[in-house]
Amino acid sequence: MRTSPFVVAGLLAASFLVGGFAASAQVGKAPANTKVATVNLGALIEKLQEKAEWEIKLRNLQAQIMDEVKARKSQLEEMTTQINAIADADKKLEAMEKAHLTKLETEQWAMMKERELDREASLMWRQIYKHIREEAAKLAETKGYDYVIVAEPGDELQLAGGDARVPLTQRALDQIGRRRMLYSSPAHDITEELRTRMDNAYAIGQ
Repeated sequence: MRTSPFVVAGLLAASFLVGGFAASAQVGKAPANTKVATVNLGALIEKLQEKAEWEIKLRNLQAQIMDEVKARKSQLEEMTTQINAIADADKKLEAMEKAHLTKLETEQWAMMKERELDREASLMWRQIYKHIREEAAKLAETKGYDYVIVAEPGDELQLAGGDARVPLTQRALDQIGRRRMLYSSPAHDITEELRTRMDNAYAIGQ
């Protein structure tokens, strides 16, 4: 009898969860005086003033690139029109070679600009994450927190959308495998307090 892939997946999931619980049990309880705070990272980043300023900068850069794309496209279209109007074979060949070179230069330029945009976006995330860690450490020191932990994004697994080629069972197991916290009390959430602190620090730094 062949084993159903869903049975195999279920056994793997059970094995993973049991192993995880066993490992957690070996760690033992934290000391009674340990102070822990949680942060909803997604909600924090979404409302940050620093992120809003970065997004304006990235949109402006993208708009500049698109304007240049339109100009270069118009140039190539004009060259094509001129080529079609040339009767002399030698001159037409020369014009076609020039147009081909211009097209290659445009493609190289587009790749360079794509990397530039990606580099700026990655810089945004590096700086935002760096500032989150810095301000979280300062807030923890002020309030006496031993740990500031990233809270899970939600209680339910998100199975809708995404890559249709990935089976729903795999999506569920992947999300379960990434979870590191099953419950956190809202009383320990410092997301808004940290956001206010970060916005104030950003405003002072401008």
